[in-house]
Amino acid sequence: MDKMMSASQKRNKNIKKRGRIATVVAAAVLTATVILPGREVYAKHDVQGSVEQHTREAIVQKMKEYAPLQPDAEYLWEEAYEERPSITAPYTAGKLKDTYILEGIKAVNLARYLAGLPDDVQPDYTLSKQQQAAALLNAVNGQLSHYPSRPEGMNEDLYSLGANAAKNSNIAYGADTFREAVFDLYMADSGENNIDRVGHRRWILNPRMKKTMFGAVVGQSGTMEVPYSNMYSFDASRAAGEVVYDQIAWPSAGQFPLEVWHDKDPWSVSLNPDIYDNQRTSGIKVKMTRKADGKVWSLDSSDQNKGGKYFKVDTGYYAIPFCIIFRPDSSIKYNPEDQFHIEISGLYSKANGQAVSIAYDTQFFAAEQQEESISGPQTSAQTHPQNEFSDATVSSWAREYYMNLKNNALLDGVADSNHSRQISRQEFTTIGFNLYQYLTNYEMQEVASPFTDIAQPKISHAAKLGIIQGTSAGLFSPDKQLTRQEAVVVLMNLYKKLGGNTAGVNTSNAIFADDAQIASWAKADAYAAHNLGLIQGTGANQFQPKANLTKEQAYVMLAKLMEKY
Repeated sequence: MDKMMSASQKRNKNIKKRGRIATVVAAAVLTATVILPGREVYAKHDVQGSVEQHTREAIVQKMKEYAPLQPDAEYLWEEAYEERPSITAPYTAGKLKDTYILEGIKAVNLARYLAGLPDDVQPDYTLSKQQQAAALLNAVNGQLSHYPSRPEGMNEDLYSLGANAAKNSNIAYGADTFREAVFDLYMADSGENNIDRVGHRRWILNPRMKKTMFGAVVGQSGTMEVPYSNMYSFDASRAAGEVVYDQIAWPSAGQFPLEVWHDKDPWSVSLNPDIYDNQRTSGIKVKMTRKADGKVWSLDSSDQNKGGKYFKVDTGYYAIPFCIIFRPDSSIKYNPEDQFHIEISGLYSKANGQAVSIAYDTQFFAAEQQEESISGPQTSAQTHPQNEFSDATVSSWAREYYMNLKNNALLDGVADSNHSRQISRQEFTTIGFNLYQYLTNYEMQEVASPFTDIAQPKISHAAKLGIIQGTSAGLFSPDKQLTRQEAVVVLMNLYKKLGGNTAGVNTSNAIFADDAQIASWAKADAYAAHNLGLIQGTGANQFQPKANLTKEQAYVMLAKLMEKY
């Protein structure tokens, strides 16, 4: 029950065999039916046993099952609403279409499946009005709050409905879809305001959750429009003994897909407080070993850099009141097949007070690549082509760069298709801003849009930072294609904003055979970018400055820039 700024805003992303959790407590059988006189009948669900069943193939199939119907849709802006909300008096909360509520439910269930929990959460439509009212309050007030003030002119019934819901919900700002809110905000929980408890994540991974509901309303933030969304967090309608667990880890033990992980995300292990003593925590330590090179990170309570190496034991009530949170450092990059061995010491048994420890392995893998190897070449027509992974359509020379960006969620906000087409100003700026935010932990605050033809927060912040300018007074021309010389200027603006130095770099001597065609305002940046290894010519030593940049070319230059940091 925390609040979050959007990050498409905060970004980041392996075991020869599936890992296995080792503890002093024996795992229960995978399922066992429990029948109590006059009570609910349910099948016990064992978290550790479930995780052990997660082969790569099973994970990929589950990801396909829970894939969004429209992967590129940014539906919270407009199309998600059966009844449009009104953020001016007389206020109305509106109503979401069931289709889009279910998109959020799918994301929640995928996260729970990956953690080993029951992935059977259902929408509670009796909560739809209150969640919409909560979203409306934040949208009208133009700020995130669990305790929103009453807008002038709003009736008491509507205000009370929304205010009560806001106290019991995860709330978010700026996410274009519920899936983005779930995986890039709530489950990531990497911001400095959230890393010390990862509360959003823990509510989603609450063993007793069985129902939830989403809400969303587009509102003003300064002169910008942004979606304010939420998710009901406090459901505990599942029987207390239905889920059996020693610990719930994110990322989980065993195989784990990079597509739902970001490099800067903290690891977390929620421990069963009936098994482990959450009153004896001062000596808890984590040792994290990367098996490929043997690199070791040792973490304990002295590691308090919320922007880098971090460790915390939190016993606040966020579903499970015992959670170990750790991040090795902010510069780590997670790659397919990276395998990590996690050891947690300094724990004590609740039953006998003896010292105990936990050890498990996690291996990351690229589910998109796994899908390719499982399915092989496809020649028949697909019934639901929008659910297929998209990287297979990227040219081989650009695929590695594309995957580097995608695995770190830097392509959010850009259609994951038609990679060979020419890129627009909005798309290039969006990726560039995502990269800047990823590398700097830049926090988006309210800022007025300087443009009359677009009011997207990322574009406004990119302009404020000096990464890109408009095309004329008050105009950004978001759909206009970007030439290669225009792109290189934006690229170098970004390089300099990230602290890059061009001292000693050739910025004046002609490099390309078509040098005379490069505009004077772009020459120095074109030369510098080339000499820094960020760009290449297009063949025959041509730069082709006035040719439009393609999405694949953009992937390459922006990923090369990322590699410098």
